[in-house]
Amino acid sequence: MAAPYRCRDDVVVPAASEACFAVLRDIGTYARWWTLVRVDPVAGGTRLSPGMRFRFTGGRPDGREVSWVTRVTAVHAPVRIGLEYDEGDLTGSTGWELTDTAAGTRVAYVYYGVTPHGPAAEATFGRYGTRLHSVAMREDALAGLVRLFGGAGADLDDTTWRAHVRSRLVAGVRALERS
Repeated sequence: MAAPYRCRDDVVVPAASEACFAVLRDIGTYARWWTLVRVDPVAGGTRLSPGMRFRFTGGRPDGREVSWVTRVTAVHAPVRIGLEYDEGDLTGSTGWELTDTAAGTRVAYVYYGVTPHGPAAEATFGRYGTRLHSVAMREDALAGLVRLFGGAGADLDDTTWRAHVRSRLVAGVRALERS
């Protein structure tokens, strides 16, 4: 079994921490700003609270799909949401962290220790480590949050935005393969 992977990906969102936290706390909003994964409730609705469970499903560069169930371990408004990947292709501790800045809110998604399971996840992490995750977070989820709050990309319609995300992800994967 691989050692747990750790990383931190963040961006400054042009909004107050309370507004950012409200969006992060409701997985019903995720499809509006996080285009590369699907997030579905398993137990407990869409508003994150301790014990609630939901499923992430996403694709890998080779086209294979991976999926994992996430349990909410803590909610400390408006600064932190603790998560645990409980079962599936990824397991381990993750979470959202928010910090006020002069320009808005620094939003970070943190892998405190995540382990891949299954052929698709193990192959991806074996090849890229957390670098692919970081490219996807930077080009999709975090950029999508910025866009949601009127930052870069807010002037694009959803179809154009999704095409830009995919294009930037393809470029990011090519760069990873050259390094």
